[in-house]
Amino acid sequence: MECPFCGWKVAEGGRDAYEMMLHVETLHSEGDSPFIVKDDQDNGRDSSSAAKAEEPLYAECEVEGCGEFINLDQLDYHLELHSDETSGEHAQTPEKEMPSSSSAPSRSNREAERERHRRPGRDQEAGTRQSTAISFWKNLLRMPHPPRPQHRVAKHRHDHKPGGTETASSRWKRLGKSDLGRYAHEERMPDWLASMLRKEGQVRSKGIVPILAWLLEQSPTSKYSYLCHPSVQHVSKLKREGGFCGYRNIQMLCSYIIHTKLQGHEHLGNDIPSIFQIQDFIEEAWDKGYNSSGRIETGGIKGTRKYIGTPEAVAMLRLLKVPCDAQGFKHPEHHVAESLLLDYAENYFQSGIPHHDPSQPYSNYHHVRVTNLPPLYFQHRGHSLTIIGFERLKSGDRQLLMFDPYFHDSSSLTRLVGKVLPAHHPSPDSALKIYRRGTKYLKPFKEFEVVKLRTEPRPQTEPQPAPQPEPHGV
Repeated sequence: MECPFCGWKVAEGGRDAYEMMLHVETLHSEGDSPFIVKDDQDNGRDSSSAAKAEEPLYAECEVEGCGEFINLDQLDYHLELHSDETSGEHAQTPEKEMPSSSSAPSRSNREAERERHRRPGRDQEAGTRQSTAISFWKNLLRMPHPPRPQHRVAKHRHDHKPGGTETASSRWKRLGKSDLGRYAHEERMPDWLASMLRKEGQVRSKGIVPILAWLLEQSPTSKYSYLCHPSVQHVSKLKREGGFCGYRNIQMLCSYIIHTKLQGHEHLGNDIPSIFQIQDFIEEAWDKGYNSSGRIETGGIKGTRKYIGTPEAVAMLRLLKVPCDAQGFKHPEHHVAESLLLDYAENYFQSGIPHHDPSQPYSNYHHVRVTNLPPLYFQHRGHSLTIIGFERLKSGDRQLLMFDPYFHDSSSLTRLVGKVLPAHHPSPDSALKIYRRGTKYLKPFKEFEVVKLRTEPRPQTEPQPAPQPEPHGV
């Protein structure tokens, strides 16, 4: 028997199962051992072995510049998107500039690349053996899984406001790597990374929403679609930066807030905040009582690479007086939470007012409506993205349109920004693939969260009586 985590082997003549069990429990158990009897205080925590058995495993993507942790069920799909991201660079290149057939990535080459990355750091055979061994030991020992990066799903947390009575820190506990990533206990990110983030900032693409509207109008599979405000920028990660997806999605929301001068924009200035500025905002929000339990759970985020998520996004927005609401979708059965999320997104985007700009071709589109709505911050276990639209296909299927910090816009699209668009794109569905997220992407998850910016005053929960005229002379 070989340990699936470190390769240690039981000595010849040893009691395979027993010795391996002790080895794994001693060296590789995450959190409390499942063989230790817990007291009554711990029994209320979510330690159900059945629940843990359904939690997904993650692997690190080894595509150059990515390095994110991906749900193993979605690793193939993630690598397909990387392949499409790269191949999209040549989607509209004139024929004389196209790479030769010998260098063009063929389907077989892409499949080989996918196989090579299926289990990062190991060849395919070793990866398959390791995956099988992990499943075997997980079921036999009912062990906690290896680290499961979540990008801070906000389950079981409350939104505390200034002046609240929540002072008992014992209600909250410090989170570990399964919630905050591999750098959960980091006090300071490396100097080289801080320098890179300060110097390069982020990868930003303006004017992509109108380009996507142009592609959707031509898509042979699309029945109709809705898009957010065209000013929203796609903010992508830098190579080697790590797990700053939550920050990147906050930056995308800020691009809308600043452009439309939404309430609270004056606190942001004229440009989207940096990662370090966002960290300062979040820490200040905690100081003032907004979701202040986040400081206990994270130990502080300033200058670190700890994951953030919905709680931190809401805390920052409320500090800046940006009106917002958070909404969760959770159900134990597959596809139910997905259906609720899609219903919410469809109703949300259908409520939008069309963005009127006679100079833009989308004003005359038949199947696409570009609205004045803000995008939605979107969170699921393992990753966060920005929902920029909704689409219904001719097949009847529904899907979300996303800006994903993992992926960059291809140069074949960015070079069209601000220019007169051609009559046709040679393959609109291929160009749209990295922006579409349907059942194939959503089905592994049973819980989602969104943060919506409010552009109108919140409706009062109870109807107020109509004011009565005062008697004359009073």
